[in-house]
Amino acid sequence: MENLWTLKALLRGFEVASGLKVNFFKSCLIGVNGDRDFMDMACDFLNCSEGTLSFKYLGLPVGANSRRCATWQPLLDLLNRRLNNWGNKFISLGGRIVLLNSVLNSIPIYYLSYMKMPSTVWKKIVRIQRRGVWG
Repeated sequence: MENLWTLKALLRGFEVASGLKVNFFKSCLIGVNGDRDFMDMACDFLNCSEGTLSFKYLGLPVGANSRRCATWQPLLDLLNRRLNNWGNKFISLGGRIVLLNSVLNSIPIYYLSYMKMPSTVWKKIVRIQRRGVWG
């Protein structure tokens, strides 16, 4: 319980020093190999919710296995959604190539700054890009 008081005092000290406010209602507490009763009591004391180890931070999955294709499925869905929104009706071949190189290539690069991509996912991304070029 002393650690919880210390944690709350540190967060309040951060508020005073920075001028920012910590919203405990939006915050979550993640316990690793902790007692269930302690986590419930800590969440009640800090007035926050309990989180899981697999979560998203700045759009990137934290704690997920990067070798699984299911981890990369939101990226593939995003690329497909972007491609379907553009359509191919009024864009020339050169315009489609420029659009793919500038937008569809930058999204996977953001993910690659954090995780290593399996070759099967890379092949699916190339297939999506080829579909975008040739319609």
